[in-house]
Amino acid sequence: EGEVMDLRQGSAFYSRVRIECSDDIAITAKSDIVVLTAGTARRPGETRLDLVGRNASIVRNIVPKVLQHSPECPICVVSNPCDVMTAVASRAAGPNVPPGQIFGSGTALDSSRLRSLIGATLDVDTNSVHGFIIGEHGDSSVPVWSSINVGGSFLLPPGGKPTEAHRAMHADVVVAGAQVIKKKGHTNWAIGFSVAAIVNAVVNDERKFLPLSTCVRGYAGVEEDVYLSLPCCVGATGVVRVIDLDLSKEEGDAFRKSAEDVWKVQKEVWESWKE
Repeated sequence: EGEVMDLRQGSAFYSRVRIECSDDIAITAKSDIVVLTAGTARRPGETRLDLVGRNASIVRNIVPKVLQHSPECPICVVSNPCDVMTAVASRAAGPNVPPGQIFGSGTALDSSRLRSLIGATLDVDTNSVHGFIIGEHGDSSVPVWSSINVGGSFLLPPGGKPTEAHRAMHADVVVAGAQVIKKKGHTNWAIGFSVAAIVNAVVNDERKFLPLSTCVRGYAGVEEDVYLSLPCCVGATGVVRVIDLDLSKEEGDAFRKSAEDVWKVQKEVWESWKE
């Protein structure tokens, strides 16, 4: 309630919007999109995957109630570990929910972090840097160096390999969230900006491509119903379609390794699931 009061008191300085708060999910009825952030936050020193046990039951409990009041609305899962929680949300929703209606914020933020580092290094606007990080929103994420371009010019030559400087950039991305948590206790602004972009894409049916967490079974040789990020076309119904990236051998291997890492955790949740 304190947050709502604080936001409302600044209403003279932003466009008209109604801000409500309640512990009754019925308040979300007829939503165009629901963003699910429920769960406990990461503590200093924890990985996102460490949060599974604490957050899975929370997500599993909320999703059916949301769909009861807004059966067709897309649900964007932000709760960590994002990929596993998206899988939990999708299973909790049941088999009648169309593919793509439930998705995770995934590596949208990771990709922004990498693009900003490249932009700063080259002294160009981040929006002129195009490319994706795919796979896990976490330690096993995969930068698709072969497709990154700046102003239409590819960062690497055809068949080129990332340099140590490139690898160092990705290493900085992997630890970025933990560094922010160590310094201020939590992350909020960057993830907020990324989720706002996702919400705009849904509400305005933008058909924008964003790297979001979705089921990747059959992609690049993945055999399990594991959820990872891929470039997704996002519209009013959620994820409309997924790009089939032309991955290098190294990128494909890393993506499959990411799938294995996340599946190990997701599988434990599946095996403990009691209907």
